[in-house]
Amino acid sequence: MTTLSVAGVHKAFGRTRVLRGIDLSVADGSLTAVLGPSGSGKTTLLRVVAGFERADAGTVALGTNIVDSGRRYVPPEKRGLGYVPQEGALFPHLTVRANVAFGLRRSARNRRTVDDLLELVDLAALRNRHPHELSGGQQQRVALARALAVSPSVVLLDEPFTALDPALRTTVRAEVETILRRAGATAILVTHDQDEALSMADQVAVLRDGVVVQNATPHELYTEPVDPDLARFLGEANLLPGTMDGADAVTAFGRLNVRKPTLASGGRVVALLRPEQLCLNANGPAVRGRVLSTEYYGHDAIVSVEPSEPADGLGTLTVRLQGEVPPGAGATVLVGARGPITVWPEVTAAAGTHESSDPSAEHVPGGAGIE
Repeated sequence: MTTLSVAGVHKAFGRTRVLRGIDLSVADGSLTAVLGPSGSGKTTLLRVVAGFERADAGTVALGTNIVDSGRRYVPPEKRGLGYVPQEGALFPHLTVRANVAFGLRRSARNRRTVDDLLELVDLAALRNRHPHELSGGQQQRVALARALAVSPSVVLLDEPFTALDPALRTTVRAEVETILRRAGATAILVTHDQDEALSMADQVAVLRDGVVVQNATPHELYTEPVDPDLARFLGEANLLPGTMDGADAVTAFGRLNVRKPTLASGGRVVALLRPEQLCLNANGPAVRGRVLSTEYYGHDAIVSVEPSEPADGLGTLTVRLQGEVPPGAGATVLVGARGPITVWPEVTAAAGTHESSDPSAEHVPGGAGIE
C-alpha cells in the first residue's frame, strides 16, 4: 500500500524552477530518504508535501486522498502529518511532557497517551525537565515523540541531525530509526548526508536539479548508480575505461564481470570500482603503483595509489583495506580488482558529467527553505 504519492510536481520561486516534475511513491511503514546536495530541491519537496508550499503543477496524495492539485488544496493542519524540523523547535517554557502533548487536541491529552510516547522514546524519566536541561539528542527524541503524538499517516523529518556533533549524530539517528520502526511509522527523511541516507532508509530518492535521478534501495543505489556523477556523489569511486567482451569488461585490471551485461561486445565503456573492490599485492592481473598517502581509521584504511604506468584514463586509485596494516607513502604495490562491476557506455558516461543548467538554483533571494 502506498501512503504517499507525488506525481509530476513542479514548484518555482519567481523565475527560478526548483522542482521540475517530481515523481515519488512512499510505501506504508517504510522509511524513504530524499537525498541531494544544496539547491537540489529536497527541502522544497518536503514543504510541498507538508502543505507549507503549494505545488505549481502535479499532485500530492496521502493514500487515496489528494491533498494538493490544480483543483484541490488541503492545509497543513488537516493533512494528518507529523513534522520534525532541523533543530526540534521545542517550546522552552514547557516541560518535556507538555511539549509532547502540545500537538494533541485537548480531549486527547490523557496521561496514558503521552506517557506511552515518552516510554517509546525512552524519556519517561525526564518528563518534567525543560528543553534546556536536555542534550541535543534528547531534544530530537522529544520532537519525534511530539510528531508521533498525532498518529500521523507520514512523519516528515527535515535534516533533523544537522545540528548535532558527528559522534552524537550517529547514535541519535540509530535511536530515531529504532523508534520509527517500533512505532510502525511511515517516514520521509530529507538529508544531504549520504551515510545517513544509505544506513537508515529502505529506499533512497536522489534529487538533482529538481528531479529524481534515481530511486532505489541503498544497495542498488551504491552498486548500480545511473551515471558517474551519482557514483561519485554516493562515495569514493574509481572510474576507468574498458571494452565490453560478452558478459565481461576488459580493463587495466583484466576481465571483470559486469552486473548487467546489456551492452554489445566491442563497445567502449566506463567502469565503476568502489574502493573495497580493490586490493593490494593481488595475484593475477594487477596495476603496479606507488602509494601516495594512507588514511588510517582503525576499522579500515584508505590508500591512494598512483599507477606507475598510467593507462589511458586511469588516474589515482583509491583502495579501502580492512584488517590489514596499510603500507606507508612511497611503497610500491600491486593493485588488483574484483567484480562484479557497473559500467556505462562511454558516450553516456561523458554526457553524465553534471553542471547545473540553472545557475541560480543554488541561491534564490527571498526563497527561504530552498534546498
